[in-house]
Amino acid sequence: MTLEHSFPLSPARRRALLMLGIALLPGCQGGRPQTPQPPLSPEDEALKRKFRGLEGGQLLVDSLFRVRGLNIFDEEGRLFFAKSSLTPPRGRFRGSYGADFGVPKFLRAEWRDPESSFRAEGRNGAMLGGTIIADHTVPVASRIPDELLEERRKNGGGFRLKIRIHPDGPLIGWDLALSWRTHGLAPDGSTYHFPGGDFQEAFIYNGKVLRKGWYIHPKTGERFETDW
Repeated sequence: MTLEHSFPLSPARRRALLMLGIALLPGCQGGRPQTPQPPLSPEDEALKRKFRGLEGGQLLVDSLFRVRGLNIFDEEGRLFFAKSSLTPPRGRFRGSYGADFGVPKFLRAEWRDPESSFRAEGRNGAMLGGTIIADHTVPVASRIPDELLEERRKNGGGFRLKIRIHPDGPLIGWDLALSWRTHGLAPDGSTYHFPGGDFQEAFIYNGKVLRKGWYIHPKTGERFETDW
């Protein structure tokens, strides 16, 4: 005699047991088969190898002028950074970020006319509305040197991705923060090694500028110095 003959099952009970059996089948979760992830493109495979061990880092963002209604997006159109206003020299953001391949492939920055009406909205705080007066896209991942990444894998250190907003487009910089106890000081007296990119902030100690900052004009290539 079967269990069903000993304890008759109602139609609803049978359906419930059937659905439970389907959910427990290999390859199923919650009654739905898992969707296989598409293979990475050759470009993404190369980025995964290049940035292995790096999932993000410290993020620094500032501007050479008073920028209003700033949004920065990654290559997937996801909001990477947003700020209603940045004003030099003290208007600087310090925080952290995460990225699929260590750093974004590209970053697209847009900002707004300060006389127009815009607002922050949504969970991510993106700037909406207003009149967009600039829209620039720049490469990031392809510019990070392999030597810096190899040094980090061997000896550790904190990767810093730096963005400076110029009227003609965002400037990208980077460096590696290393302990002075194990790696000594950088040539400029700071603990930041392997600086590179379009700009470097000034090194200021006890209120004194020990090394001037600099940036490269995104259109002319001319180099300018700064005290911050």
